[in-house]
Amino acid sequence: MQNRYVGDIGDFGKYGLLRSLSGLTETPNTDCPLRLGVVWSLHPDESHNSDGKFTRYLCDTPGNRSKFCVCDPPLYKALRALVTGNRRHVNAICHSGVLPGNTVFYERTIPYTPRASRPSRQVTRENWIKGALEATAAADLVFFDPDNGISETEKYRWRKQGRKHVFFEELRPFWDRGQSLIIYHHLGRRRSACQQINHLGGVLRSNLGLPRRLWSLRYRRGTARAYFIAAQQRHESILENRLADFLKGPWGTTRSGLPFAHFKAVG
Repeated sequence: MQNRYVGDIGDFGKYGLLRSLSGLTETPNTDCPLRLGVVWSLHPDESHNSDGKFTRYLCDTPGNRSKFCVCDPPLYKALRALVTGNRRHVNAICHSGVLPGNTVFYERTIPYTPRASRPSRQVTRENWIKGALEATAAADLVFFDPDNGISETEKYRWRKQGRKHVFFEELRPFWDRGQSLIIYHHLGRRRSACQQINHLGGVLRSNLGLPRRLWSLRYRRGTARAYFIAAQQRHESILENRLADFLKGPWGTTRSGLPFAHFKAVG
């Protein structure tokens, strides 16, 4: 995650999913029995590409109202206010009401010191994940938002590219202490989206020892993205029902054969 992404079309889908799974959009409201924790996995803003500039969906046009605003009008209005007010920062999200009021956040940027020794970088990275564990201790459902997603290459954790990923060893403590997980992943171009999602879902289940169902969702707006949802047994029926309701609504419909559906269950 980078601050420059706040409010872009990817953020819209991300917060739509989190608002639904946390129970914020349920009617009648259930007081959000699953407390949400957000681990931003912040990476310093970059400027070598146009990522984060896709905010035209927030322009007040009939097309945008019918394709985007209808999915979650309060979310659409809140993100539009942040973008037009030049408040594109995760801290603004924390105080915007986009997520439930009892959400806990971990905003610390993933550290990396180029000239430090590997043992030093290892300690720094481990301290970062310990901070995330402490910050989200009270959460039932923890969302991880790494810049590029999950990495299967453990040795990268101590390298520069590791700042853009989350690793299985870092996810396991959250799962082992009884928290359900939502994990963002940026899809590549070497294989089809379904191939990538099915492969990574299998590896995730194996590495975390997930005994229960793992849901996989593909986000179809902007760059190719996926979300993995690992539910603890006590949360499974709640999350399954909320996910079903989410996909029955405007987020999961199609129109004229085009992918108006922002999310599609693939596993």
